[in-house]
Amino acid sequence: MGVAVMILAGFATAVFLSEVALKGRKLQTGLAGVLLVHMVVAGLLLVYFFATGRPVWDTLLIFWTGAFLTSFGVRSHMESSILLRILSFLRRRIVSESDLLQEYESHYGAAQRLEDLFLGGFLERGPGGAIITTKGKFILRVVSLLK
Repeated sequence: MGVAVMILAGFATAVFLSEVALKGRKLQTGLAGVLLVHMVVAGLLLVYFFATGRPVWDTLLIFWTGAFLTSFGVRSHMESSILLRILSFLRRRIVSESDLLQEYESHYGAAQRLEDLFLGGFLERGPGGAIITTKGKFILRVVSLLK
């Protein structure tokens, strides 16, 4: 099997195993597991290529980095896109605007978004309500620098 085919098959395997690692969670809340899966699969390929005398580490790392960042961007956008969610509701049937908003809120309302923040470790439950975690504060600092 050629090097390119093996790298593509390895990346496809990492994408599949990432879905298993996510266990139905959103990518942002399960990113550590996804990164671990990708590092392990890419690492195994690197070991195999070196063991078989094909030092193609640069090709593997360049492709893998670009493919991972692209897939992360696409997946992240698809998960957070309100327009895509609304279109998916509309594909089932024609609904009024108020029914559409009500259906969206029932599936992706404030309670679900807060639960995602708890699952991701950005918030924790305290005696008086939600408390931002160290991880959450770090993300806020990074985002504020990007403005």
